[in-house]
Amino acid sequence: MLAFTTIALIVLITFAPTVSGQQSQSSTLSAPENTRYRLSPGDVVLVRFFFNPELNDETQIRPDGTVSLQLIGEMQLAGRTVSDITEELERRYKPEVKLPRITVQVRSYAGQKVYVTGEVTRPGTISLIGGQDVISAIAEAGGVRESGKAHTVVLIRKGADGKVLARKVQLNVAKQIAEKLQPFDVVVVPPRAIIKVDRFVDEYIRGVVPANLGAGFQYLYNNTTSAVSVIPF
Repeated sequence: MLAFTTIALIVLITFAPTVSGQQSQSSTLSAPENTRYRLSPGDVVLVRFFFNPELNDETQIRPDGTVSLQLIGEMQLAGRTVSDITEELERRYKPEVKLPRITVQVRSYAGQKVYVTGEVTRPGTISLIGGQDVISAIAEAGGVRESGKAHTVVLIRKGADGKVLARKVQLNVAKQIAEKLQPFDVVVVPPRAIIKVDRFVDEYIRGVVPANLGAGFQYLYNNTTSAVSVIPF
């Protein structure tokens, strides 16, 4: 366990073993049971009222995940499904309108992307339209450079509690590489030899600037202390 408290931008990362005998730890990065799309900052949503069209609204989710709606004010949308949002809207509008029959549609998606970085030919964002797994995302980034590890990468994801989760993915294990990526995942191809853990984290994690990538990657910088636990590659 290494602690880094003197840098401004810090990430809390927990590496889970990938061996089959420790499934309880590695399951923190498993796909959620409910795989329906969850809205992200930057998505544009259309809220429509069957019996009160004057309240119809098209709005973009702000970086903090909220929107402002007529009569009810602020509402958190990011991280939630359309059905969940619809249920809350009908509940909150019930005191305001006689028949709060509402539909919610996503007009455009801003969060359908991941970031591939490290020892790849073309680091950058990769579109998730149509689905992507780890291997296809790395391939779209130009593949692994000679200086990178050919068989082991790091997958970083925002946990349900907003903290950063990370684990190794073995590129020679079919089940692991076939796992579908989620919006705002970060795939890191590390160098062949990691001499210093803090240097590795600084260069490939903290070097990702949210202003250039979008608000959805802000979770990488939300913590003010660091605890980095690393399993040797």
